[in-house]
Amino acid sequence: MKTADVHRFLVVCALVSDLYCPSYSPGQSLEKNSNLARVAARYKVDSTKIAAAVRAEFTQAVLRKPTQRLTKRPK
Repeated sequence: MKTADVHRFLVVCALVSDLYCPSYSPGQSLEKNSNLARVAARYKVDSTKIAAAVRAEFTQAVLRKPTQRLTKRPK
């Protein structure tokens, strides 16, 4: 591994606990004082733009998914 790869790996290891969301809600935003939000700000990552893009992509995926009809089982 190169030095940059090790650095990225260590950052991910340090922040992995912040990725767990026991009460996940798609409308809920990341807390401003969380480690993940502070690191995103330090690296100048626009988390609101990313969240909006993910929500839009998720919505499109849900709309493209064909609806399944429930049918009665044959007797």
